[in-house]
Amino acid sequence: MERTGPGALLHSLYRRYVGPVRDSRDVYAGFGLFFTGVGLVVVSIAVFLWSTTVSPSGTFKFVLREFAVTAGAAGLPVVLFGVTVLLPVSRRIDAAAGLGVVACLIAAVRFTQIYPQAWYTYSSTVVGIYALGAVVVVATAGTALSGYHVERATVRTEAELSGASTSGESDATDDEPEVTDEQVRRDIEDAMEGAEINWGGVERDSGRTLTLTDSSLDDADSVGLGNASAKESRGGSVDDAVAGLQSLRGGQKKTATSDSGTSDQVNALAELRAQQREREEAAADDDAEGVFDRLRSLFS
Repeated sequence: MERTGPGALLHSLYRRYVGPVRDSRDVYAGFGLFFTGVGLVVVSIAVFLWSTTVSPSGTFKFVLREFAVTAGAAGLPVVLFGVTVLLPVSRRIDAAAGLGVVACLIAAVRFTQIYPQAWYTYSSTVVGIYALGAVVVVATAGTALSGYHVERATVRTEAELSGASTSGESDATDDEPEVTDEQVRRDIEDAMEGAEINWGGVERDSGRTLTLTDSSLDDADSVGLGNASAKESRGGSVDDAVAGLQSLRGGQKKTATSDSGTSDQVNALAELRAQQREREEAAADDDAEGVFDRLRSLFS
């Protein structure tokens, strides 16, 4: 609910000179005490000036001065108490300031009882009580003011530091170059230029293969292949590469190829096998003849 009238004015003054409103009671009580004390001080000054114009022959002059001193003695501590209540301090400081104000008011009331007839007799007591209360009020008001200024300085320093850090982060963000989608795409293409793409997890090889196309070479492990040669094919087209991949998958018909060089190799291998067979037969005949010769020599 929006405040109107004196309440809005007091809250506006509080926000302007003190800070954010924490409790409306502190606002009303603090300003009430402050303006009451200021009024008493103004009245005290005005009455005292009036008493200077009155003839000293009567008692009215002393009445005016008694009223002026009492109002001033009560107004000053009330002003300081109002300042203490307005500032954001603990309740203990407010309570101590209140006790000091009470001591000052007691001394002021006692002054009205003894002035002017017994003033010289009881003046020391009245002045002592008032001085004690005034010291407490001044001390609490000074504590409230110093604490308030320290708090404001701390908040201001934190705000400046946070503002500096925020501006530093924004400057660092501004200094960073902006990365566009085109730059990202170009970087990916540059990185993929040297990459080797494989098919189905099969890594790319050097492109050299050795194919045996004759079924008569089943026992090729028993003979030497020192004279064998291989046909090397490089730089085939995409269709040849696809056909090669299909042949790796299996299930395709194998096409036998004929080559003159391969036929010569087959004939040579067959000839070697025949020569080996003849040597084995000759060795077997020699063993048999050797056995028969030994048997003859035994019976001859």
